[in-house]
Amino acid sequence: MRWILSLAAVGGFIGFIVYLNTITPQSGRPEVANQTPQTAPAPSGTRSNQGPAAQQQPGFRFYEMLPDSEVIPSDVEEYTPGPAQQQYTYLVQTGSFRSSADAERQRAQIAFQGLRANVSRIDLDSGSTWYRVNVGPFTSRSQMNSALDKLVSISIQPLVRKIPREG
Repeated sequence: MRWILSLAAVGGFIGFIVYLNTITPQSGRPEVANQTPQTAPAPSGTRSNQGPAAQQQPGFRFYEMLPDSEVIPSDVEEYTPGPAQQQYTYLVQTGSFRSSADAERQRAQIAFQGLRANVSRIDLDSGSTWYRVNVGPFTSRSQMNSALDKLVSISIQPLVRKIPREG
């Protein structure tokens, strides 16, 4: 099925090229090159000593007008930068488990990728206990993105948490 679509696309492209080659320039727009400027004949009593190049010079006045025109720049107020962007520390959560054995298993899997992970115990108000596996903290997005790439390569879908830095 793919080769049929490929052949149809190639055939259509070749047909389009042939069509473009059959179009004449006159059908699209009028041709300007055939129109020659007609000049009025010179009076019979006076004979011009100027050659044909002097008669066909266009009447550009650009160089005369340019020194006369003056551009006055408008006043622009000085740029003052806004407040500095908030700096963040990035913490990557790779999983949350009910058993500490599952959390330790994932921490070991992450350690094989060369990343340092830690397991933190979270006690909820309902009385249940969860074990979070976190990688980081990272001070730059490039470090965090590198860690995310490694985690995704071992089929872990991480959650990025931005923590505002103090100071």
